[in-house]
Amino acid sequence: MFTGTGSSGLYKAPLSKSLMVILSTLAFVLTVPLQQYQQYFIYNLQAIKQDQQAWRVISARIIYLDLKDLFCSCLLIYNFRIFERRYGSRKFASFLLGSWVLSAVMDLVLVEALHHTLDMSVNILPSGFSEIYDVADDGHIAKY
Repeated sequence: MFTGTGSSGLYKAPLSKSLMVILSTLAFVLTVPLQQYQQYFIYNLQAIKQDQQAWRVISARIIYLDLKDLFCSCLLIYNFRIFERRYGSRKFASFLLGSWVLSAVMDLVLVEALHHTLDMSVNILPSGFSEIYDVADDGHIAKY
């Protein structure tokens, strides 16, 4: 009845499994026992630009501070394990890394464009690995 092979679960999807475990562990650790350190993982654009804290771009985009965002992201990672199986872990990881870099740059560019064109000020962006949502919206990979 229960087999060790097949396409169920996270079988042959090591990157998806690792992402789910690592992201969940980091989020729960920062939510419960180490709550006083959450301030270091806020995606604060003022701190990035004025205080030259460029490490916030990386740290805030890796760790979720809100558990509902983590839950949605884990659901998407689980559903997109199919693409990891189809394209392979290496191509899937390179796609996620490329999306991560591109979305980090685009976040900063769009905030600056809003500031200069509409005089809108955005100081804090949502934290987390939001590139999973890019995979969901990408028509190129989602059409299969």
